Parts: sequence; structure tokens; C-alpha cells
Amino acid sequence: MVLYGYTIGDADINPSQGGEQFAVYRFPISPLATTPQKVGEITAANIPNADLEGLGTNPITGRVSAINEARASDSTTAGPVIRVNNVDQPFAPASASPTPTPSDLRRFGFDSGADFNSSALYNISGNGDTNNGVVGSSLYRITTANPGTISLVDAFGPATTAAQRQGTQPTNSQFADGLAIDNLNPGSTRAFASDFRTSDGDGNQLYKVDLLTGQLSAPIALRTPSGQPLNVNEDSGLAFTNSGSQRLLALLENGAVYEITGYQDELNATGIGSPTRPPGDGFATATLLGNVNLPSAVSGAIDYEGFTIVNE
Repeated sequence: MVLYGYTIGDADINPSQGGEQFAVYRFPISPLATTPQKVGEITAANIPNADLEGLGTNPITGRVSAINEARASDSTTAGPVIRVNNVDQPFAPASASPTPTPSDLRRFGFDSGADFNSSALYNISGNGDTNNGVVGSSLYRITTANPGTISLVDAFGPATTAAQRQGTQPTNSQFADGLAIDNLNPGSTRAFASDFRTSDGDGNQLYKVDLLTGQLSAPIALRTPSGQPLNVNEDSGLAFTNSGSQRLLALLENGAVYEITGYQDELNATGIGSPTRPPGDGFATATLLGNVNLPSAVSGAIDYEGFTIVNE
């Protein structure tokens, strides 16, 4: 068995064909191989708002699903919810449109991260650019039925407002665009979200995510192995290796792969922590493992923001 990382590009690679053709790639994780293998292409002709930024691996089936970004790329209007299943090997993608519950639910933000626990696919949608609206994030739960339902996870604090349901305000002030759920430990409700973008006004960091309330902890600052603040400015995907020895890795949109260590005290702490003081010591270390040579990633012509890990 080999651990593979999966990602999807966000630009049309075959303009001569109808619709947009998004390429799916995989690459060995342990050890990291920098040459990716193309698994297939998703024809996005019937997928509105088809920037598939959130990837997650179902721990029951072992298959990968992707979720589109939360808003249309050309406006502040919330986009339709599309889930694309089975984009791993063997490649056999099929789309579903989860039913919003309640019916006026729309997702918040331009960026999207996703991962499964044993019962649902979770999606964190965020906006890190004040030019596009309010900076922040919201967490959503998508049932695994086909097409399933999508609902906002917001069981903490005041009642959910119409603006939060309809996608004009977040439920959390923090921005995050990657999501990883710990499925190796009982309960499968322990999770992290990632933010490797500094243009939202803060540094590179993690947040502990409460899947029951939708809340994010105070920031967990990411540092280099030498102890300096990590300072990159890229969108990110986040994933646990949920077999054997557990590792936490991030893929940045330019192909850089980081391993995150020193997070255990944050994840093992009870509760979500106070708004001003995170559990644990408030720090984790991000070590660059290498750069996967994904087509047009370094130039920025194609971004690779979704990331998940599969044991094959």
C-alpha cells in the first residue's frame, strides 16, 4: 500500500473541447515524489462554479470527493453546491447537487476546503480578501447520500442569522481554506483548518475546528523549523494521513508540500479554547518537504488548492 496525495487544477487544460477540463493529479507522499501522475480529467460543462477546491477521502469507502468553491468567481453571489465523487484511482467521477437545508442556505466565501469523517463530508468556506466582502469562514456539513443535503454548522453563540445562511456574512471572523479531520481517534470530530495566506492581514496559521459547533479556535501560529514565523502567501489544502503513523500535511496552490508537527497538544486539548487563548502552546512547525511539479503551478496559471491523501 502507498500513500498518495491528490489535487485538482483550477484552469481549463483543453480549450478546444466543450466545457472546462480540469486535470486530477496524484503523487506519492511517503516519501514525497515531485513528479505527479495525471489520473484523469473532470469535464465541468455541467458543474457551475467549477473551481473544485475542497478534496476529502471517505474513510469508509476510501474514495475521494471534491467540492466546488463557495461563490461564483466573478461576483459576490453564492454559487450552487456541487460534489464530485470518485476522482481518485480508478477514476470515475460523478456529480451530485446536495439540497440546501434550510432552502435559503448559501455558502460563504471564495475559497473552499473539505474532508470526511465517518458520517459526512465537511466543507469550510472562507473569504480572505476584503475586496470580495467580509473576511471570515463558515463550516458546512454534507451528508454522504446522493445527492444528500448541505447544512450550516453553527451551534455556538447567537442563533444563525439570515445573512449567515444566505452567504453574505461568515460565522467565524477567522479565514481558513483547508480542512483536515482526524479519523484515527475515537469520535472523528477532531479537525484542523489551515490559512497559509498573509494577504488577509495575519500570518500563516492553523485553527482547531469544532465539528459539532462550527467554531474555530484562536490562531495556532505556524513557524519554520528554526522558530521564525512562516511567511508564505498561498491558498492551501490540508490533509491527515489516516493510516499507520499519523502525519499532517499541507499542499499550497503552487505545488509546495509542508509537513506540520508540534500540533498534538492543540488537537488533544479538550474543548475549542477561549477566543483569545488557544489550547496548547499556540504554535506548530511547518517544514517544507518539497515542491510537486504540477503543470503551470509555479507560474500561477493553474492553482492547485484542494488536497487529500489516500492509502492505495
